[in-house]
Amino acid sequence: MKAGLLFFAISSLFAVSGKALAGQIVDPPALAHVRSYCVDTQDLSGFDRNLVKDFLKAQGKRKHLLTKFRWKLVPDCREGASDAVVKLEFVRVWMNRAGIGSPILTPGQNLERPYDIEVKLKVVDARSKETLYRVQAGAVEYAEGPGDSASHLPTSDNTNPVLERQDALYHAFWSLVDDVRHLRQTQK
Repeated sequence: MKAGLLFFAISSLFAVSGKALAGQIVDPPALAHVRSYCVDTQDLSGFDRNLVKDFLKAQGKRKHLLTKFRWKLVPDCREGASDAVVKLEFVRVWMNRAGIGSPILTPGQNLERPYDIEVKLKVVDARSKETLYRVQAGAVEYAEGPGDSASHLPTSDNTNPVLERQDALYHAFWSLVDDVRHLRQTQK
């Protein structure tokens, strides 16, 4: 009952502040007490594992995204090494690209690449394994290469999958950083 009231109180603060969260804070008190985290890449492919490793290295540098985060990044996810574990999943989201500025597709016409890549990011408590936070984020702009198509739609020829994955990963972590920062501000 107390947890429900606390959740309602914190949810009310978010509504009053007028700031919409990018993700879903499942357990605000537990998320607020996190001080260290690790990133679990165990379930990712070798390609995605290396991409995440490079992302963490690049964004952990001074004045980059992860330095805006007050949580300390722990290098591995051994038992008891961190308060929370960040789990990532790269997913394909099938898209209907008919919209403003998009060409109208005739029956039987298919796009070469009718999906976007998004990242599902989930923060779980390292001890209880309970979910504290989750968000799904995609690349904001298409990572296009020199072979841009006349239709400006991503195709297998003009989309750089590495840049698209990096951009989606960046926006997932940005959402987490921003939502945790907002949670802290509402608790002051």
